Parts: sequence; C-alpha cells; structure tokens
Amino acid sequence: MQAFVIAGFLLAACSAEPSGDDKTRVLVSESVDGTVTPADLALPLPRFGAGTTASAEQSMLAAEHEVRITGGNSPVMAMPDSRFSMTEKGRFRQPRAMAFLSEDLLLVAEFPRTLKLMRVADGSVHRVTGVPDEYFINSLVDVVAHPDFSENQIVYLCTIVRGASGRDSLGVKRAQLILGQDGIYYLVGLQDIVASLAGFSSQEYGCRMAFDGDGKLYVSGPFRGGTQSLTLDDGKIFRVGDDGQVPADNPFVELDDYYAKYFWSLGHRRPDAMAADTAGRIWVLEHGGNAADELNLLERAGNYGYPVVAKDSPTLPQHETQPSFIAPKFWWKDRIGPASMIVHSGEMFPELQGNALVSGELISSIIHVKLNGEDVNEVSRIGMLKPIKEIEEAPDGSIWAIEFGAEARLWRLASPLN
Repeated sequence: MQAFVIAGFLLAACSAEPSGDDKTRVLVSESVDGTVTPADLALPLPRFGAGTTASAEQSMLAAEHEVRITGGNSPVMAMPDSRFSMTEKGRFRQPRAMAFLSEDLLLVAEFPRTLKLMRVADGSVHRVTGVPDEYFINSLVDVVAHPDFSENQIVYLCTIVRGASGRDSLGVKRAQLILGQDGIYYLVGLQDIVASLAGFSSQEYGCRMAFDGDGKLYVSGPFRGGTQSLTLDDGKIFRVGDDGQVPADNPFVELDDYYAKYFWSLGHRRPDAMAADTAGRIWVLEHGGNAADELNLLERAGNYGYPVVAKDSPTLPQHETQPSFIAPKFWWKDRIGPASMIVHSGEMFPELQGNALVSGELISSIIHVKLNGEDVNEVSRIGMLKPIKEIEEAPDGSIWAIEFGAEARLWRLASPLN
C-alpha cells in the first residue's frame, strides 16, 4: 500500500496543471548519481584553414527519454522535493529571453522583435518602444542589463537581421531604457556594440550574451562550418567592452583581420547559453550535434575542438585523442537541447549558491549542476510542466523560469516560506 501512495504522489506532482493566475505547487526533483572526470586540458591553439567543415549531423531528438543518463551510466530517479514551490506570474508569446533590471522590473523579449517590461509588484506588463526595426529584421534573441543598470539604465539587445540576399547577420546594440510616467517605456540612444557579423544562411544563430566579473561582454556567434578558422566569425565567442571597444588583452587583437580582434575562444558548435559564475568566469552551454551536449568553461584563446573532435561522437575522435583541444567540464549523453543557464548567487537556496541551473528544449526540467573547481556534476533535476526557454535569478534570490511556446507561462520558484 505504501508503494502505491508514493507512486500516486509522484504522478500528481509531475502532471498537475495549476489553475488560475497565481497558483502554487511543490516541485519534483530528479537526483543523479553519475559523475564525470574531465580530461587534462592543454592550452596550445591548433590552427586550421577556413575549409574545415562539420560532418553531417543526425536529426534532433523530438521526444524526451524515459530514463536519462548524464555524463556516465547512472539512471535518474524522481523524488519528492520540498525545497521549491512554483507560482505562475504571467504569460508571454514566444519568449526568447528575459533579464531582471531591479526587484520590480523584469525585461522580456518576445519573437520576433517585441520587448516588454513587467512590474513584478503588480504583475502589469508594458510594451517597450524604440526596439530596432530594420526592414529585414528577423528576431530579437537576447537581452541583458548593464552591470550598473541602476546608475545608467543601459540594456543590450542581440538581434538577427535578414538582408536582401536572404542571408542573416548577427549584431549587438545597446540603448538607454527610459522609465516614463504612466507605464510608458522606451529605448533611446541606440548604438551598435558589435557590428553585424558576416551573413549566414543557417538557423544556428547563437546570439547569447553575458558579462564577466570585469564588466566585459561576451557574445556567442553563429554556427556554420568554419569554426576552426580565425578569418570567419562562426563558432566563436566574442569579447568586447561595455561600450563595444575591443579590449587590448583579447588574444587575437594583433591579427590583421576585422573579426579576429573580437574573438575570445573558438571551436564551439552552437553556444546557446552563457553565464558568469560567482568568480566572474564565463560558462558556455552548447549543443553537441550528433554527440553530447556540453558545458564548457571559457579560457582565453581556448579551442574547444569542433568539428575536429567531439565528446561521445560516433563519427569524430574524442578530446582525449588530441589534448590540445579543451574538453568540456561536463556533458550529457541524453541530449538536453541547451536553452538557458544561470549560476545561482542568492541566499534563498544556500545549497544552490555558486551552482548552475540549466534548461533545455528537450527536457521538462531544470538541471542543478554543481560547479566546484574541476568537480562538475549533475546533482538533481527540478521537474517542470514544459521545457524551459529561459531561467533568471531575481534580486530576492528566487528563480524565474519561462516556458517555450505561444502561451508560455512565467514561473517563480521559491522556498515554500517565501
């Protein structure tokens, strides 16, 4: 009888749909015992020509696995988790990104180029005008606030622009967000921070941003086949100052090439999420193609190997075979479909401090990953109702997560006492 009661509790916790606009429920977490021992990493930078191309990729998995394997061979088990409660705070249409500006202001980007500002205190949502409206614009992909937003009110937008030729370009702009009276909000002083990158035709945009501990802005470039070339922009992480200037310590600043001066690292397949940890280091979550999805820690001039090597690939050598490439700190065998990540720094959940929270388009959960030097492991999975597009931490330490889709619910995850 006890087993039936426990099974019924788990099923109800995982599948119950909240009703109304502000309902709370207890979440379910999946604990993981698997561990990963990363390979020794070496720093020399291999150089390859622009003709290096990726092998054909297998089709994306469309459904979740019943049992997940992470970084090893340990199965996932669902367990009740009373640490979290979840409250719906609003709904958005095709959200792409969000960023907290203050305790009461949450900025949300919707596809294709809508920017909205939510007042947390009363739940009101207001449209922000002045978003760049180039004739061929395709999508507003990411938004972040300046580290000193409270003083300068500056925000950054990463956009994909479709040109007349049908090819896409990626660019970063910054602007000042004016908080007007009576719910009027608008952008002024729009500036290009990273000029539109070379046109590309694939859907692999990148276009995700993060600030490090020194106030430098990192931007993930698009993905094509030239990830190992220092004359092409794809498969790279860009690094600029908050005003768009190229830092003097960028590793390829002396090369006679327009794009290379921006590069911080290369050999990435498709970096779709980035976050700074409590030490200011940048972590990158990226798709693994027909291999494992990866969590990488950025290093200056680091080459992460794609498409020469890839973790657990059936067609490419492993990183261990060519130690000059930097191996991921952690990888997933079950294809999570990277979407978003944060590194938690608040006090509401002490056990999460300094650790990563990761979401993916192929999983209906948020993954808790321990970041402790070289010891990087998945700890648990927080069960959600649908895959999560974006995760952000609020100033009060609560975790906010927004779903994929046309009627995407915005959730606040908090301690049951908050």
